[in-house]
Amino acid sequence: MKKLSYILTTVILIITSCEPKKLDEKLAINLILEKNHYPAIVHHDIFCSDPTHAYTIFKSGLVEKGFVKVLQSKKFGDTTSFVSFTPAAKPYLLHTPADDKISKIQRVKVADEEFGAIKEIRVMSSGNKAIVEYTTIRRKNVFAAAIKNGLKDTINHEVYFIQKDDGWQLLDKKSEIEFLSY
Repeated sequence: MKKLSYILTTVILIITSCEPKKLDEKLAINLILEKNHYPAIVHHDIFCSDPTHAYTIFKSGLVEKGFVKVLQSKKFGDTTSFVSFTPAAKPYLLHTPADDKISKIQRVKVADEEFGAIKEIRVMSSGNKAIVEYTTIRRKNVFAAAIKNGLKDTINHEVYFIQKDDGWQLLDKKSEIEFLSY
């Protein structure tokens, strides 16, 4: 009798372990975090020699807060930038490529983008494809005011998963048509 219970337990374990793993919220979150490396830095390029960009920076309030200095006027032939950064802005300045530095462009950190929550998991009728909708939250800093049209607080994303022999994988496909033809 004891042997029968051991055999039944073993058979049940074998059957359930061979069953394909469903895409649940926890697995989807882990795969999304692994692929997209959240939290991520959101950056913005400031064109220091552009007078219209300097005007936007001036109106943003960053001058009053002591993060930037803006030249009000410049003499003809003067090569100095309209926008310069104070030592208080140093924590927000990011590495800028050499080509951009030549053009007097400075990359600044405007927010940290963090994973928010899964909104919906839609598994296709075939059972091996899924579409996951999730949100990210942007934690803005003072330089977010430099963006002319503003920065959204939350962003909705849609990603595509496919189940292969080794488990669920996040696809790099950008459109639903590509995903369905996969």
